[in-house]
Amino acid sequence: MLKRIYIDNFRGLVNFEMHFDSINLFLGGNGAGKSTVFEVLRKIQIFISGDEKVEGIFKSSDCTRWQTLQIQRFELEIFGNGGNYKYEFAIRHNQDKSHVEYERLWFNNQALMKSEEGKFQIFRDDYEEVAKATFPSPLGSLLWLFTRDSDSTKLDWFIKRMQRFIIVQIIPSLMLDGSEKEEIHLTSSMENFVSWYRYISQYQGKVAELINVLKDILDGFLSFKFEQFSENYRTLKLRFSTDKDRTKIIDYRFSELSDGQKVVIALYTILYCTESEDYTLCIDEPENFLALPEIQPWLIQLYDFCIDGKIQALLISHHPVLINYLLASPIGYWFERQSNAPVRVKPISNQEAENSGLPISELIARGWLYDPE
Repeated sequence: MLKRIYIDNFRGLVNFEMHFDSINLFLGGNGAGKSTVFEVLRKIQIFISGDEKVEGIFKSSDCTRWQTLQIQRFELEIFGNGGNYKYEFAIRHNQDKSHVEYERLWFNNQALMKSEEGKFQIFRDDYEEVAKATFPSPLGSLLWLFTRDSDSTKLDWFIKRMQRFIIVQIIPSLMLDGSEKEEIHLTSSMENFVSWYRYISQYQGKVAELINVLKDILDGFLSFKFEQFSENYRTLKLRFSTDKDRTKIIDYRFSELSDGQKVVIALYTILYCTESEDYTLCIDEPENFLALPEIQPWLIQLYDFCIDGKIQALLISHHPVLINYLLASPIGYWFERQSNAPVRVKPISNQEAENSGLPISELIARGWLYDPE
């Protein structure tokens, strides 16, 4: 589970730190920095994968404008595999060039990997040094280089755990109904939902559970079906019945569904196909395109999974139902930012509502939650 993040010198995030629980709700006005935290998590995920050079991920233009610092610092702490991981790195920008200043990974305060001052070290699970090398001014993460080393299973666990972050804001109009191949990772707007579903559909037990849930959610829904158009290209269809006896069947292409139906399917697929797999779900405004009777059952199930330790969730929302339901527990964070000033975060609990006699959502709507400083 993600326990902590630290970000310094990235847009409005200056010396910024947050601690997380199993379920977390981000609140605040537009431009307050909520989505920026998600963006940094996605960038760190891409950075660790080794698929891109650092200058393509962390750009000098993302440094905080009212400062002159040319170094950005990031830290993550994740609890799992029997201990606490701490990952930290820094990016230095020199005009149009950028490189990794340092990169370190720790497990229970013992080094697993170090890259600094041109020297690279990697350590076995017993913390004995197993490899050493020289890398002048690395242009990307070096963490992925030794993930297959049998003596570094702790390091390998961390790499795989970072792949289990799903960070999305669902835009149904962009979701394609066909794909050329399976894809392990979802894109930020879930355009590749069908390609991702092709990948997770091999886990038949999870898909069977998902289908049973969707039968109760979508009127007449029966099953998913892939239709092959070429050697690799497949489209996703949904099978519906048109009568109570389910004898009359109609297949609909995924693109023929309404935006709301697409979002419902995406949300339940994410939830039921990642539970008990140590995933962290970061979802920006999951209530978009949905009516209250559609989002509330999903929210209740998400809450139960998080409380049971089956999943971790970070949600951004402006929806009164989400706000009031989730803030029955102290899991809310209020983001605020004034012009040319860093983002600040304050915890929220249901205590504010109890003291005022108004729901949290109403305090927010009236601007009474926190008085401006």
